[in-house]
Amino acid sequence: MESIVKVSWKNSSNGWKARLMVATPDGFEKWNLTPERSFSFELSDGRRCTGYAPSQGERAKCPEFRRIDSGSQCGECRGKDIYSDYVRGDNQTDIEGEFSVYLAQISDSVKVGVTRTGNVRKRWVEQGADYGVKIHHGMDARVALDTESEISSNGIKERIRKDSKLPSADKPSALEKVMHKHSLEGDIVDVQDLTVYPEPEGDFRRKGLFEGELKSVKGQIISNGRICMAMSSGKTLKNPEQQGLNRF
Repeated sequence: MESIVKVSWKNSSNGWKARLMVATPDGFEKWNLTPERSFSFELSDGRRCTGYAPSQGERAKCPEFRRIDSGSQCGECRGKDIYSDYVRGDNQTDIEGEFSVYLAQISDSVKVGVTRTGNVRKRWVEQGADYGVKIHHGMDARVALDTESEISSNGIKERIRKDSKLPSADKPSALEKVMHKHSLEGDIVDVQDLTVYPEPEGDFRRKGLFEGELKSVKGQIISNGRICMAMSSGKTLKNPEQQGLNRF
């Protein structure tokens, strides 16, 4: 059995491409999410720990691949993860580098977020944004987080549920409206044009059987043209025919 870590994205000469990263009792594996590649697996409600980040760019496995009731980490791994304090906005957090504050339109919703200045477009792609705009840059982590908090206090979301990310937006009208209302400026980017995938189609599901050729990936959601399935971190995958996932 495997648990989903995340859909990870990498830029290539013809656009951003996705891979599915999963945790196993022995470590981690990745499968390329190549268009027209066939898949057959079942996504269940069961959860297992996905491990932790001991340092930037690294991931360590959970020592016992523990069952968990919610989320994606057991208490031990969450306590070891270097990003835990950053996610919580802990005052003792000290992450070096320059950060940017951005807005992203995902379907008909707009969110505000923070990421390293060099990772803005990657973050948009990871989140399944339709359009994005960088509104502040060159900040340290604390100032960026405070700016994000100030903007969100004016009614702009910091998170958007996966089931609210479809259908895709064909115009950045919601983003333009928010920018105008709050006197924010920046160049709007069509994020879906950055990837190698077409717009996803199908009914949204959080669990169940996913079979057939992969047609599209949007953020953490995959589509075979009939079903759009959320690859939620921590949830477990199994093969319906009890075969190993290595054949994927």
